[in-house]
Amino acid sequence: MSSSTDLHPFANPGRTKLSLVSRGVALPDGLQHASQWVSQANAIETVLDIKLPTGQLCTVPVGQPYTQQSSFSLEQKGDKTLLHCGGEVSEVTLIPAPVFYQKKTRSGARMGSFASLHDRLLILHPFMGCGFFNQSGNACQYCQYESMTNEDQPPLRDPLELVEAVRAALAEREVETVYLYNGYSPSDDVGLRQLVAVIALLRKHLGHRQIALETIAPLDVQVIDELYEAGLDVFVCNLEINDAERFAQVCPGKHASGGQDAIYGALQYARSVFRAGAVVSHLIVGLEPLQSTLDGMKKLIEQGIVPMLLPFRPLPGTPLCDNSLPSLDDVEHALLVQYELLEHSGLPTHRLRDMGRVLTPMESGLLIGKDPYLSEQVITSSMGSHVSGWMDALRRYLRSNGKVDENYQQTLNKPMHLLLAKEGIPYFALIILSALGLWAGAQDIPAGLTDSGWNALLIFLFCLALWVSGLIPLAATSLLGLALLPLTGVLDAAEAYSMFGSSALFFILGAFMLAAGARVTGLSEHMALALIDRVGSGPKQLLMAMLFLPAVMAFFMPEHAVAAVFLPIAWEIVRSLDLKIGDRYAQSLFFAVAWGAIIGGVMTLLGGARGPLALGMVQEISGQSFSFMDWTMAAAPVVILMLLLAAVILLVITPFEGVNVDRARQCVERRQLEVGNLEPRGWLMGGLLLVTVIAWMFAGHALSLASIALLSVAAMFALRLVRWDEIEQHVSWSVVLMYGGAIAVGSALSVSGAGAWVAMQFFPAGLVGLSLMIVLTIATLLLTEGVSNAAAVAILLPIAIPVGLSAGIDPLTVALTVGIVAGFAFMLPMGTPPNAMIYATGFVQRLAMLRFGGMLSLAALILFVVVSSLWWPMVGVGLSGS
Repeated sequence: MSSSTDLHPFANPGRTKLSLVSRGVALPDGLQHASQWVSQANAIETVLDIKLPTGQLCTVPVGQPYTQQSSFSLEQKGDKTLLHCGGEVSEVTLIPAPVFYQKKTRSGARMGSFASLHDRLLILHPFMGCGFFNQSGNACQYCQYESMTNEDQPPLRDPLELVEAVRAALAEREVETVYLYNGYSPSDDVGLRQLVAVIALLRKHLGHRQIALETIAPLDVQVIDELYEAGLDVFVCNLEINDAERFAQVCPGKHASGGQDAIYGALQYARSVFRAGAVVSHLIVGLEPLQSTLDGMKKLIEQGIVPMLLPFRPLPGTPLCDNSLPSLDDVEHALLVQYELLEHSGLPTHRLRDMGRVLTPMESGLLIGKDPYLSEQVITSSMGSHVSGWMDALRRYLRSNGKVDENYQQTLNKPMHLLLAKEGIPYFALIILSALGLWAGAQDIPAGLTDSGWNALLIFLFCLALWVSGLIPLAATSLLGLALLPLTGVLDAAEAYSMFGSSALFFILGAFMLAAGARVTGLSEHMALALIDRVGSGPKQLLMAMLFLPAVMAFFMPEHAVAAVFLPIAWEIVRSLDLKIGDRYAQSLFFAVAWGAIIGGVMTLLGGARGPLALGMVQEISGQSFSFMDWTMAAAPVVILMLLLAAVILLVITPFEGVNVDRARQCVERRQLEVGNLEPRGWLMGGLLLVTVIAWMFAGHALSLASIALLSVAAMFALRLVRWDEIEQHVSWSVVLMYGGAIAVGSALSVSGAGAWVAMQFFPAGLVGLSLMIVLTIATLLLTEGVSNAAAVAILLPIAIPVGLSAGIDPLTVALTVGIVAGFAFMLPMGTPPNAMIYATGFVQRLAMLRFGGMLSLAALILFVVVSSLWWPMVGVGLSGS
């Protein structure tokens, strides 16, 4: 493009800055101590930082051939610096070069060789060059990088060197933005993954300050998520030139590495991750027809990307060094169009506000005499910068939390206020619950309750609300309840914390550790594969195997552990059969795994912690206990009938036509080859489990279930079957803590008399015998669908036992009722871990789970009432307390 007459330089600050950054300034012979003013002298350009009287920062090129022709000149008179142009004079401020440029890092590198500071903008070059310069003819033709170390894979500087430079700059000036440049590296992420750790480290030192990154477009756009989560605030990926042919000529390396499609792809993806206005792309004015640049700018803005317009400057040693400077008229016109388009788009323009080398989008209004809006002035103030930085950090935290959601992209695109509302709800709910608790504690104590009973009831209700809502983890709720008991005077500290040492708690711990041993030694997977291999010869047989085998294993392992063993097997079968989401055979396979684990887990005390929890609570509340065999004898008929009914439902709802299980069998056989034969420690683990179960069945009362469990755990370690670090990875320690606290809270409700008071107030006096059992069964079934089955036991038993006593029902009968029925959660994902696991596969829809799970829940109600009425009296479990 041809050059035209310079615009009047001092008409307004916008034109003054535009003229200076576009044309540069000639260094006069009389400029004293010129070296102290040179704020950047490296492979890119030599520049001075000049601050105009109105406050705009101008990073002005000097020492270039084109700057020698500039109509601007500097003169120093005493302590004043005067800027001359066309016979006019303006007093300006020269910003001295930072002192830290001459400092060296611990490794001896001069900080000024990779860092430059321009007022509040700190520029860092983490990579020692750009890989395009190592590829003949691929470097961008306007770029000058020859003095850098240009290798095919440019080395990354020691991140601690970058931190040293940042700390040195912060010690010298207030920095608002740290701007990183990333050249090309020959990988799909163009070297960006190496910068994730760098950005995370810088974020620890920068607080509210912005981190911006200018990069080549990555083909692997997922790295943009990682950069954002590490702490990046502004993503810059430059289109440079809108015309495709001209782009390929000027930027051959970028064209060969994905071209403009890759650039737009990266920008669009980044727009879905970063805040509005935080995705930027540079366009160079002067390397293509002006209309093409304007078209590119419009396209960027339509996609929510902020364009940054850079006047072309010919640098010596580059292929474009002889090109003319663009007309200032053209540059001004482009900036005014940019201002109008951005104003109508509503995109924030304050992000890269400290750029002295260009007229920023926020400054372009100065060309027509418009100062930045008040809102922009506020957000760019010191306080505004702090608030903006905190909001960035909060948004990053909220969105990283949202990543665990199944609908992550939907979460990612939600506005900030909705994210805040979602995140704030738990805090407000906790505040309201706490306020209600304090208010209730200040009210008159209801008649019939003691001080300790009232406080115990309030603690229980508080824990109940937290258990049901899930505002804090179940274990934390239980521990909170345990801590409140002595603080409110319900129990003294020694008594409260002694309840945490319930024998049931140690039985749970021992059972979990033994189940973990079965997984670590490979015993559980070998058993599953061997049994499937023997019984899964056809589609119906395979489906039934996936129902009954988890059920049998859940007799001896927690249901969630069984589901964790069988779910990968089911996945491989589904993949081998090439079944897609929506296929009913695939859905039935996952239903079979979950239903088998859930139903089988009710058979013994080993299938889940709800049984031991019920045992511990009835011991603490009534002093009575039941044995391993008592539970199994009470549960067995219901479990067997439920398994048969589940089999019938699966056979009815599943189409078997066209299902060829030969590939599924090949999948099982391949896995058998991968795992090999069961190791000796697996056989020993199986023998130890067999002895343990026999001891529980026949010596549980005499020796206590907990003692047998802990002795077996000690034997497992003594025989060197497992290591401690292997076991602790598979034991749910939070569940153990949850049960300890729940037992203590429930016991306090009974000891204080609050449980009996609630029973008298809220349960009809006429409910006795079978009618009361039906009510308890329905209440348990409903509650266990909304909270974990262990939480259902912890909530209901402290009230149900006093209710049963008032109606003449043995506490053991009540404990068995609540404990067994709480295991039958089929309708909702949150009811039990196996449900959540199969729902997460995507093959099981919520409506199908509700429909078919509802059938099983209704059947569980009917079967349990029938069995408890007819079978339990025969095995010594009656409805009367006699």
